[in-house]
This record gives sequence, C-alpha cells and structure tokens, in this order.
Amino acid sequence: MKKTLLMIAGVIVVTTAVSFAVTRWVALCCQRAAPTGALDLVRLKSELNLTDAQAHEVEKMEVGFHTELNSFCVAHCSARMALGDELAKPKPDPDKCSRFVEKMNAMQADAERVTLAHILKVRALLNDQQAQRYSAMIHDQVCSLPMGTL
Repeated sequence: MKKTLLMIAGVIVVTTAVSFAVTRWVALCCQRAAPTGALDLVRLKSELNLTDAQAHEVEKMEVGFHTELNSFCVAHCSARMALGDELAKPKPDPDKCSRFVEKMNAMQADAERVTLAHILKVRALLNDQQAQRYSAMIHDQVCSLPMGTL
C-alpha cells in the first residue's frame, strides 16, 4: 500500500512538473508569435525609414509568417503534451517518447527555416542602407537574446 501511494505521488509530481513546463513554453511561444516583439512593424518602419509601400509589403508578409509560426507552435505543443502524457504512465514507451521528441524537433526546425526565409524576404524589399541596418538588428536579436526568447 505504501509503495502504491509513493508511486501515485511520484506520478503526480512528474505530471505537475510537465504541466508547468508546457504552460510556460506555450506562454513564451505565444509571446514570440505576437507581432509586438523586438522587430515589430512600427519599429522597423521607424528604424529603417520604410516607405509606405515597403511597410505595406512587410505587413502582408508578417501576417502569413506569424500564422505559420503559430501552426508550428500548436504542433510542437501537441507533441510535447503527448510526451508528457506518455511520461506520466507507469511504464512509458521509449519509442513513443522518441517519436514525440522527433516531432517537437521537426517543428522547431521548420520554424527556424520559415523565420530565415521571412528575414530574407523582408531584406529583399529594402535598399542597401536599409538592408545593412536590418541585418544589424537581426544580428543583435539573434546573438544577444537567450534561447527561447525570440
């Protein structure tokens, strides 16, 4: 009886920890996906002196970009929740756990590829001086923020 109670308590602790981690990750993911980040349109327009036409094009691209990032976030969260559920079982299936981790990795990689493509598309709209400044802004953001805060 004592063993059973300890096992149940252990499962509850693990489930709570996984739930906390997932909730925190989702909150960070949603913050990143919001267009109020370090390189939002208002800041870009101001710092790069975008023309109205450039700003309009960037705005159109941002909508599709954030929609795509959100879909990756949802898929990543879904795999992470499934992983948490599997890990909460008395005997988790290592193969299932590996598949969930691979799905999470794939979604992260897809998000990075889409982000790179978006950065290059925005840069293609800019003149040389704007592109130089944009590259410096991207460099600062990529190289100075801790992982998970972009």
